[in-house]
Amino acid sequence: MSGSFFFLIKSNTLDKIQILKKIGTTDRLSFFILAVFYSITFLVGYFKVSGQEQSNEQTLDDSKKLIHIVLIEFKSTVSKTDMQLVVDAAYSLQQIEGVKDLNFGENTSPEGLNKDYTHSLTMKFNTAEDRDSVYLPNQIHQKFVKLFLPLTESVLVYDYWE
Repeated sequence: MSGSFFFLIKSNTLDKIQILKKIGTTDRLSFFILAVFYSITFLVGYFKVSGQEQSNEQTLDDSKKLIHIVLIEFKSTVSKTDMQLVVDAAYSLQQIEGVKDLNFGENTSPEGLNKDYTHSLTMKFNTAEDRDSVYLPNQIHQKFVKLFLPLTESVLVYDYWE
């Protein structure tokens, strides 16, 4: 009987191996399909997220503005009429392409640290090229400089990226 028992075990084992081979092929195919699916899903997700991060960086870069500040100490002899001409000419700078958010105003700080600068002119640019190649050589700007410089004691220009 021991021989037939061995044959029965061997026969059952061979049947199981054949069944496992059949299941193994199916399992391997399923595993391959799942691996391909998850690999493609991972790659698509990775590149989509990477593209969004790049887009967010570009948006941040695009939102940065070049701030152009001009601090002005006017001569004490400047008349109200001349000051109004300067104010009007300052706001005319908005006509220049590339000039954003222009403000001209008188110092109102209670700290007393203005070092005799009484007024400021502030504007924003999207690029340094807008400032350097469009704004600075523009005739409107040149006309403004010719008008207001003779009326000043001191001028301080300071630019930075926000």
